[in-house]
Amino acid sequence: MRSVFRIKIVLLSLLMAACMQSTTVMSTSDSPQWVRGEPDMYPNFKYLSATGSASKAEQAKARALSNLAKIFEVQIREVSTTSQDTKSFRKDGVETVESSARIASTVNLKTDKMVQGARIAEQWQNSADLTYHALAVLDRTQAGNNIRSEMNRLDEETQYALNQQKKRNDPLLKIADLYKAKSLQQDRQTLQKTLKIIDLKGKGAPALWNLAELNEQLQQALRALPLKTVVKSDDIGGLSNVLQGAASKAGFNIGRSGYQLAASLEAQAPINRDDWHWLRATLKIELIAQDGATVIGYKSWPLKVSSGTLSQLNARMLKAADKKLKQELLKSMLEFAT
Repeated sequence: MRSVFRIKIVLLSLLMAACMQSTTVMSTSDSPQWVRGEPDMYPNFKYLSATGSASKAEQAKARALSNLAKIFEVQIREVSTTSQDTKSFRKDGVETVESSARIASTVNLKTDKMVQGARIAEQWQNSADLTYHALAVLDRTQAGNNIRSEMNRLDEETQYALNQQKKRNDPLLKIADLYKAKSLQQDRQTLQKTLKIIDLKGKGAPALWNLAELNEQLQQALRALPLKTVVKSDDIGGLSNVLQGAASKAGFNIGRSGYQLAASLEAQAPINRDDWHWLRATLKIELIAQDGATVIGYKSWPLKVSSGTLSQLNARMLKAADKKLKQELLKSMLEFAT
């Protein structure tokens, strides 16, 4: 929700700046060339462009800028020459919005900095249906510089995290640093893919670190973490083996000393409803410091299973706990570390 709000603020700022730079709205039945295809004045080899249309001029400009912002995305979902454009038309007083292919690529917004410099270059109103059209443009060179600036920031933070982990004596803090470095470089990899699309030469800026090597360093740190498992309560039975299995799968070596990975599985009384049996339970894990008292992190998950026979409920609940721990344990431990 916070990122959506931030994008709206960015688009509003862009719109205010764009309104001061765009050409005067024309009213004619002859549509300009940019409404039908690539704008001649802003060719694809030099500019990223997008159009938007609506029954109101400000809304058309906002849609054009929004479509342009979709060139940058946190996750690259599609790398192609297809694109999106939002258009609208009125019929019987009702506005209908449609989407069609037009922009140069579908890579979306990563940070606010990437859309700096975007502007509304052209506007036009159709005299037949009074629909407003707007053209938003962003210089490819400027877009590339914006991305490179963000990539440089990620590289600086990665270098700092790696330098820090070398100085750490606490193995958990080393894990936190390595996890941060890996995450930063994953973000950079996404930006690199985006940059290679914007850069017509397709080169971008190669990374200084290999993601596979960073991941291996993280795995080594996980294996080196002194860790033992403890079951605080188990209303079902068998949680100890499930916990150890999930910890091993996550990459930890389980010993007899060090940090404590404590778990509990607290179940409610079974319920019989319409000849069907239901069982609810709460699965909890804690990471406890080596002093045996300080809780570093805590997570819990509600579980629910059902069965046609009462005797199967415990086995199904234990299976559900096993599945949840194998899905969530590593991610939770990394969150505890950070």
